[in-house]
Amino acid sequence: MMNDPCQITARRDFVQLAHGRVSLLEWPAAGRTVLLCHGITSSAATLWRLGSDLAAEGWRVIALDLPGHGQSDLSPAYDIDTVANIVGDVIQALGLPELVMIGHSWGGATTLALLSGDHPARHTVRQAVLLDPLIKQETAIAPSLLPQFSRGVGQSPAETLPMLRETNPDWHPCDYYWKAQALAECRYEQVAGLFLLPYDWTLAPRIARVQVPLLILLAEPEYTIVSPAVQAELRAMASPELMRMQLIPGTNHNMLRGPGYEPTYQALRAFL
Repeated sequence: MMNDPCQITARRDFVQLAHGRVSLLEWPAAGRTVLLCHGITSSAATLWRLGSDLAAEGWRVIALDLPGHGQSDLSPAYDIDTVANIVGDVIQALGLPELVMIGHSWGGATTLALLSGDHPARHTVRQAVLLDPLIKQETAIAPSLLPQFSRGVGQSPAETLPMLRETNPDWHPCDYYWKAQALAECRYEQVAGLFLLPYDWTLAPRIARVQVPLLILLAEPEYTIVSPAVQAELRAMASPELMRMQLIPGTNHNMLRGPGYEPTYQALRAFL
């Protein structure tokens, strides 16, 4: 992709669906397939470290640009199930075999929605990991979060890199690079569409429909977006034989960046 230390070895590919184009990165390998879903305002490329580390261990890794992010087209609607069904369509279009799904934040919500929804692609998923997932959204709160979560969207890396370095001083240099690229490519409509949905929603009750081993990794209590009440609801409704919830010390919501990456990676690898 580029001739500098942040070059990604994955190959870029595209899937044409009824609503538009979905972009993805693939690290080819002969092992099992793992599908990665990023958080809001990120991209497949922001998962550069997780993708390359899993590939180095023999996994075939596919990281999606979720709708309205990276080089993927906007989704026709902004609710979680629409995005999850797009991911399901990609799984079917690629003819993916049995796979593992890993989703962060919005990507975690998308993963859970697919696992607990009606799309037939859910039957191909054998394990899943949710990294500080978005489980619940309320109209009384979500719109006020839009300015924070859309900061830098559509702006050039020259504009956003200083802000990223200032607010995240412990990130890897390539985390800055790829997040700045992701912000430049991200479409504001997709981000606003999520935060401005005109109704409350929650995926917590749907966790009872998940039929595969599920690991939920949480950031430190002051940083996680999964409130204690939602955690209690998930534990009450999930199958105790299938779901495990684990706090990763020293992490904030960006669990795959900075010093939190290594303990997060070790926890998900032990589960896989």
